[in-house]
Amino acid sequence: MLRAHAQIQAHPQKITFLREKEVLITVVFRDPTMEKGTSSRPSSGSSYEVFLSFRGADTRYGFTDCLYHDMVEAGIIVFRDNESLHVGKEIGGELLQAIENSKIYIPIFSKNYASSHWCLRELAHMVECTSKSNGNKEILPIFLDVEPEDVKLKTDLYSQALSKRQKIWCTEFESWEKALIEVGKLKGWNLKKDQGQGNLIRSVVRTISVKLKVAHENVTEHLVGVDDRVGAIIKMLDAGYDSVQYLGIHGMGGVGKTTLAKVVFNTLSSNFDRHCFLANVGELAKGNNGQVNLQKQLLSKLLGSHSIDQIDHVNDGINMMNKGVLTKKKVLIVLDDVDEKEQFKTLAGKCNWFGAGSGIIVTTRDQSVLTIEGEATSEGLVKKFANISMYDVREMEFDHALKLFSRHAFGRDSPPDHRVSLSKDIVLTLGKLPLALEITGSSLNSKPEALWVDTLKKLKEAPPMGVQRKLMISYERLDYAQRQVFLDIACLFVYGDKTYPFYMWDACGYYPHDALEVLVLTSLIKIKYGNTFWMHDQVRDLGREIVRQENFNDPCERSRVWNPEEALSIMKRKEGSRKTEALLIQPPLSLFRPFHEEILAHDGFANLRNPRFFYGDGVILAGDFNNLLSSLRWQIRKLPYWIEELVKIRRLDLSECTKLKELPDSVGKLQSLVELDLSSTTIGHLPDSIGDLKQLKVLRIRYVKGIAKLPSAIGLVEKLEELDAHKCDNLTGEIPEEIGRLFYLRILDLSYTHISGLPAMMSRLSNLQTLNLERCTELKWLPELPPRLISLGWGSDTVAHVYEDMSYEPESVTALPISINTLSQLEKLTLSCENMQFLPQLPSSLRELQLQNLATRRSPDFSNLKNLSILTLCGCSMPELCGIFDAELEVLSVELCKFRKLDALFQLEMERLRCLTMSWCEFLPEVVDLSRMKNLEDVFLSDCKSLLEIRGLEELGSLCSLRVERCSFMERMSDLSRLKRLNFLGVENCPKLRSVEGLNHLESLKVLSIFNAGEFGGDTSNLNLEYFIIRTDERPDREEHCKDVEAKPKYLRCGTAMSSLSSTSVGSNYFLPPWIHFANRAVVELFWILGSAPSGSLRASIIRPGLFRLKNGQESQYGAAITVNMNT
Repeated sequence: MLRAHAQIQAHPQKITFLREKEVLITVVFRDPTMEKGTSSRPSSGSSYEVFLSFRGADTRYGFTDCLYHDMVEAGIIVFRDNESLHVGKEIGGELLQAIENSKIYIPIFSKNYASSHWCLRELAHMVECTSKSNGNKEILPIFLDVEPEDVKLKTDLYSQALSKRQKIWCTEFESWEKALIEVGKLKGWNLKKDQGQGNLIRSVVRTISVKLKVAHENVTEHLVGVDDRVGAIIKMLDAGYDSVQYLGIHGMGGVGKTTLAKVVFNTLSSNFDRHCFLANVGELAKGNNGQVNLQKQLLSKLLGSHSIDQIDHVNDGINMMNKGVLTKKKVLIVLDDVDEKEQFKTLAGKCNWFGAGSGIIVTTRDQSVLTIEGEATSEGLVKKFANISMYDVREMEFDHALKLFSRHAFGRDSPPDHRVSLSKDIVLTLGKLPLALEITGSSLNSKPEALWVDTLKKLKEAPPMGVQRKLMISYERLDYAQRQVFLDIACLFVYGDKTYPFYMWDACGYYPHDALEVLVLTSLIKIKYGNTFWMHDQVRDLGREIVRQENFNDPCERSRVWNPEEALSIMKRKEGSRKTEALLIQPPLSLFRPFHEEILAHDGFANLRNPRFFYGDGVILAGDFNNLLSSLRWQIRKLPYWIEELVKIRRLDLSECTKLKELPDSVGKLQSLVELDLSSTTIGHLPDSIGDLKQLKVLRIRYVKGIAKLPSAIGLVEKLEELDAHKCDNLTGEIPEEIGRLFYLRILDLSYTHISGLPAMMSRLSNLQTLNLERCTELKWLPELPPRLISLGWGSDTVAHVYEDMSYEPESVTALPISINTLSQLEKLTLSCENMQFLPQLPSSLRELQLQNLATRRSPDFSNLKNLSILTLCGCSMPELCGIFDAELEVLSVELCKFRKLDALFQLEMERLRCLTMSWCEFLPEVVDLSRMKNLEDVFLSDCKSLLEIRGLEELGSLCSLRVERCSFMERMSDLSRLKRLNFLGVENCPKLRSVEGLNHLESLKVLSIFNAGEFGGDTSNLNLEYFIIRTDERPDREEHCKDVEAKPKYLRCGTAMSSLSSTSVGSNYFLPPWIHFANRAVVELFWILGSAPSGSLRASIIRPGLFRLKNGQESQYGAAITVNMNT
């Protein structure tokens, strides 16, 4: 026996092993690193993620080395055993700890793996650790140049190698044999089968990354309502599976863009070869060498740390990308919070930098940063904005918002009973903005009710400070003019028409075209419904808080005063100052007292040196205003006698000034006037001085019954762009030919008038785009039309009357000019053509076509309308529709029509069709199959007497709204359970309808309306309904049914016959039925169909629980209704 001893410097460790001869040798190493394996985190005792077991002589410097380095570059912590140092040793020390602390074991089976008792010991210990881990560890084998059958000892390769060790290692032999057989059965990778080591290594690294969530971005544990949004984003990315797909996630600050991007990244990263999430790009780019550091971070993640050694300047990174280092890789990149084009350009500016199937996601407040460069062409490098799909992140749904708030405020999904009301008020005040909900909810956690009440009051004035800081980032990036426009909208014009203040901003030098574009792109505003400003409540309150901070205590020293009471007080007390630029005086109307006009004397305006906006609805100006309002540019609602003094006024709004019977000649002295609105006044004519308004662009005389003709002087208003005479009932005769001089005229609306002719000079109106002649019953023919026309309406508007009087027979168009086909830019055409015998070929540019009362024995040919997306047919009769299905129809509405057949509608694939409406249609078959219209979102079927069954609903995965009304013979409707996006379902007056399956599976359903629907119905207790509408007077269990559902929805509507109500009931007090409870501060609407009732729709205010008062309301088509708002 030979013993060798060596002294070590510190903490000696003995390693004992047996040689094949029975000689015991104890070796003590002086260099500790000699006994360690190689790991990506070389610290003793560390927890590793992956343990590699391999036969060094077979794979150390080939496959294993490549795999090891690729995993390290992917961020995986790997232990690689240094086998050459411990031949024959027992497992112990760091090696034992490395196996026990690793999560995933990768044995790399090569030809000589079973010849190493060390490899066999490692494998046996891996199997033992895995069996004791309760599923927390796993083995993923790689069969490098062997087959699983070899490892399972079914061939001689491993079985012979193992048998040679049996005598020497008899105590361990059984565990080795068992380990080989067990691991050989596991699913792994087989190089022989998969071919190519590079592909196999990528597959291994990708799989391990997913299992370890290496690419996982931390997100809040309180995720609420993100599933649908994430699904929509992934669907948009999937659209570019064979190309590089760019996706912009944009929205206002604090709306949840980053959170969505993180969830999408975590969900998709395993599908890509490489992935990188760059957070806070905008902030990091502004530091020292910020852009360069971001490039290094990106390339290091995608290519490895070795790739960034030569990057010292931004151009170095761009040059590397231009060389195509990533063109063969499918990558997923998220650039979070990008706020400048240069950041995007230097990191992902060209789509040809990346391999096919790559996805580039950018979160930003400013859409304008997302411009990419395409391939070089003969015309140079083409910039492509359209290549980027855009996802607009909006505020949360109320239920999700309340849930998120409750989690932060109470640590539960819903507020306790004593905090329900305050919680809902706060959520609504915060505008359902996630960041605001989190900040406010956390701040109120475990706080007394008094603090909650104070917080709510503060929130109604301004957003929380954390939200303000987030939103201020966008505001601070605006220039001076853009800030002024933003503050004007927030304080004065939110939910208003953008047309009106536009002229004021133009006169002030604020460049409104540019300003509005920037505000939209930065998600500070939206423009909805064509021309209406929309702004999130928190953004609006931020703007108002900025103005309020100009002088917190004194509104007189602020630039804008939007509170009517404060503005009125300033004027009456003569407290205006040089700082005051805009005042909004609009006294709140009382429902129970007559309208009261306010009189303001001239001396109240004396201190207003720079007013540019004054809105006074119900205000009478009295006194001498000479030189007091010379700077006013916008807008007065009552005509003062000193009108000629307003030399700088840009917009004069006199609409609804019913006492105004005459427009003075002095109006012609308003040389700066751009817009004049005389709608709903009682003036009898337009003075000739109207022709002196050389800057006038908009003239509105809607609903003015006194005007019988337009003056010839109208042709002198050289810059006029819009002339609106809609419903001037007494406007007759021919339009003066001088109108042909209005070169800039874009919009001419003469609808609902009695004009009999248009001048031949109409063809000279080369800029005319919209011509509305609907319900011009005296107009029988049209002259040659201008070539740039985009929208044309002509004839009687029968749709409005069709349900009121089925015998209504309008006079309508008798002949359409053949030349209509030459209008190559026409996109919208509305025709009422009852007596028209022939419909000429229509322009192929049409996108929207409305035909009313077309009766012809020969079907019109629509085969050339390839661009048609909206088709509306009302009261038409023809054999069939020819060629219409070649169009890209998105909306199809057919009402009161007769066709001999229309089978093709339900037989052809209409993949783009989103909305389908069919009403009073005699041609409809007994069975309607909608399965070929797979992208339908809205279906409305009513008064289809022949309809017996609706099929194919289960195929409509995008369906959001389904309404079936007055189909009195319909018996069957297909299963609803697969309609996962359906949020509105209405079934009314279908008494023969049998039970329908799947109602309780409609997880997105918010509104359910049932009225006389046969057996339709079922258990809805598991549905998260917001509105439950039950409309029936005869249902005996109505009270009990309403009682059951009322506590859950926010809105309940139950039919009742209140025959005791009469037109004299307005202002009287009534008690609600006892079965209507006040849980959840619901909105309850009662309505009646039978019996005597007040005409129109009525509202009601709560006086005390159970008691309500009727108010005047608006006209209602279907009887009368009372709406009781519990929040008032």
